[in-house]
Amino acid sequence: MTPLEARTLERLVTRRNHLARLTSGRKEHRWADLMRRVDAAIGAIEVGTWGRCAVCGDSISPANLAEDPLLRVCLECLSEAERRDLERDLRAAGKVQRALLPPAHLVQAGWEVAYHWEPRGVVSGDHVDLIPSAPGEPFHLVLGDVSGKGVAAALLQSHLHALFRALAPAGQSLPDLFRRANELFAEATSSVTYATLAALRLAPDGSLSIANAGHPRPLLADGRGVRPIEGGGLPLGLFCDSVYTERELRLRRGQTLLLYTDGWTESARENREFGIGRAAASLRRGAALPLPDLLAACRADLERFLGETPRGDDLTLVALRRLAA
Repeated sequence: MTPLEARTLERLVTRRNHLARLTSGRKEHRWADLMRRVDAAIGAIEVGTWGRCAVCGDSISPANLAEDPLLRVCLECLSEAERRDLERDLRAAGKVQRALLPPAHLVQAGWEVAYHWEPRGVVSGDHVDLIPSAPGEPFHLVLGDVSGKGVAAALLQSHLHALFRALAPAGQSLPDLFRRANELFAEATSSVTYATLAALRLAPDGSLSIANAGHPRPLLADGRGVRPIEGGGLPLGLFCDSVYTERELRLRRGQTLLLYTDGWTESARENREFGIGRAAASLRRGAALPLPDLLAACRADLERFLGETPRGDDLTLVALRRLAA
C-alpha cells in the first residue's frame, strides 16, 4: 500500500465512522448511497484497484485523488478543448465566489467581525456571509463547509449562500431557519452531499444566538480562558427531518469568539492533526490583538505546525468581538 493509499484509507475510515456516529440508526437513501461509495473506495484500496480511471483504466493523478478520494475518472480523458474550457470556467467561478464574500473586516451594531478565507484551489467549498438587517435589528453571521472539494462543493456553497440570504430576513428563529434550509438543501442536492454550518444572530445589546449543524465547535476567549461552545445538530442535507436547537450567549466588551472550518483543526502533518488544543492556544495567545492580526497569527501557527506539508483543505477563520459595553 502506497503512502497516499494509507493516508486516504485513514481519511475515509475516519469520515465513515464520523458519519456513522452522526446518523446511527438512519437508513435513508442519501446515507446508504454515500456509505456505498465510501465503502467501495475503501475496498478498492484494500484490493489494490483504487485510483484507476473508469474510462481509460490508467492511474488518476495522486493530487486529484488527494482532493477527492472518491474520484473515478481522470482529467486526461478530457480533450484539450475540454480542459481549456474547464480551466476558464474555474477561473470565472473563483471570481464569482470572491464577489459574493462580505467585507473582510467591518464594525456593525457594536460588533466587530473579521475573517480569513483561503481556498485550497481555484474555488472553495467554504461559505462565509454577513447578512445585514434594518438599523437596530439583529444581523446574521454564517459560516459553512460543504463536503468534498472543487467545483461541485463550490456550486453547493453558492446555493447555501442564496438560501440563507433568502430565508434570514423572514425573522424566524435559528432552529426554524436551519430546519427550512436543511429541507431545501436536501431537496436540491441530487448527489450524496452534506454541509456543516454555524449561524449566529447578533443583537445590538451584545446578546447572540448560535445554532450549529455538525460544524466544528466555536471557541470563546473570555475571563476564564478559552473554551469551546458546545451544542449542535446533524449537518445540512443528510435528512429532511433533522431537528436543530440554538444557544443564547452574551458577550462582554472585548470578548472574542472564533469560528473556523475543519481545514484549520484537521490539517495534519505526519498523521498528527493541528487539533482543537493548538487552536485554543492560538486564540489564547492572540485574544487581545486586533482581529485581522489575530487571524494572521492563527494562520501563522498553522503554517509553523505544517512546515513543508501542504494544506489539504479549504481554510476559513472568522473572529467576532464585542466592542460596546
